[in-house]
Amino acid sequence: MVESIDTSLIDWSRAQFALTAMYHWIFVPLTLGLAVVMGIMETMYYKTGEEFWKKQLNSG
Repeated sequence: MVESIDTSLIDWSRAQFALTAMYHWIFVPLTLGLAVVMGIMETMYYKTGEEFWKKQLNSG
């Protein structure tokens, strides 16, 4: 039964897994990190009331 499996299917499956792993390895930490940065900037604006922090948040 194992002999009947096409090796190209295995290669495509590995490529799909690699792309999914790379996507998660890059974008999950990026979005979590950006959320932390935005939280810090929001807190700084709330605490200080300086327009600098509000402008930085809205410039994206």
